[in-house]
Amino acid sequence: MTLASRIRVAAAIGALVAPLALVAASTSPADAGTPKHKHEMVLYKVESTVKLSDASLDTESLSCSPGDYVLDGMWLVKHVDQYSPDPDDDPGFPTGGAYNDERDVWVQASYPDQGDLRTWRFKFQNKAYGDAQLRLAITCINGATQFTNGHRHQVYVHHLFGGGAATTDEGNGRFYVDSGDPGFSTCAANNEYFVAPGFDLGSTNYRIVGSYPSTKNAGLSWAWEFAVDAVPTQPASINVYGRCIDRRVLADSGHRHAIAMAHLPGLPFASWKQSFNPTGFPNEFQYQCDQDYPQFHNYKAMVGWFWMGAHWEHNWFIGMEPRPKLRAFTFMNKDPNPAQVKYGTLCINARTSNPV
Repeated sequence: MTLASRIRVAAAIGALVAPLALVAASTSPADAGTPKHKHEMVLYKVESTVKLSDASLDTESLSCSPGDYVLDGMWLVKHVDQYSPDPDDDPGFPTGGAYNDERDVWVQASYPDQGDLRTWRFKFQNKAYGDAQLRLAITCINGATQFTNGHRHQVYVHHLFGGGAATTDEGNGRFYVDSGDPGFSTCAANNEYFVAPGFDLGSTNYRIVGSYPSTKNAGLSWAWEFAVDAVPTQPASINVYGRCIDRRVLADSGHRHAIAMAHLPGLPFASWKQSFNPTGFPNEFQYQCDQDYPQFHNYKAMVGWFWMGAHWEHNWFIGMEPRPKLRAFTFMNKDPNPAQVKYGTLCINARTSNPV
């Protein structure tokens, strides 16, 4: 089932509220008789740099502060040392992986820890002969708002699922998994957003070519797409993971607040930000929460997503990097034609609404 087919299904189901309507609905609710006030949300990132030096699997993890929640985990392959040709003219000099560049770093797993809501786990294999340098990062949200009017509110992020999922063959060595398919649960309509999308392929024979809010369930579930590098042509199942964040904080002092969130530049496929990656070296593309709508100035880019279209066979996702209000995506295209990429982010307001 192609992405285009799934989008037609989603169109019949419906899409999320348009971003401007969402802001109006969730940042200005009716006052419930309590003094009008808002709480600051603490949204931040944790990052580290690692070096991969051999062909063995390397496991890493990052954690938010105690009591906080991890919302997204990501990597970015910054550099792979070049060792060809051999400077010593050694005829037995090994050349390593198939590409001798950033594409030789394979990501087997990137997912939220099932027993710890603040931790993200990674697993990589460097198939190049030279050392590889990676930047790892996670985005986090405080477990509670800041104090205002002598009280604070708990943020509610809860475990959704983690486990094996059947894959659907799209042809040409590409397949997908959708957490909204039978056997899994979706987030609650109108009340929650899907966060912390992760995967464990169990092998480095596959590479990710898409990770995005599912078009089947208006963003209440998540979809992943992978490409096959070697036999078997399609795994029987992989493990995928995700959680839900409530659009409202928990009650305290007799009231609650809303947390405004929005998929930007928009969830329907037609509104996804589109660029064409030129051939050659890795290229960076950015999306900032307020670049299309100034009203989103106070929002932070907390969960990134992307999809690779035309000429994806020779276009590789090298990783992404969180910055305070934007997400930076890096792709490397070796096709002679510009390769299609689409991307966006779930943006979260750094301040709650008035009481409800």
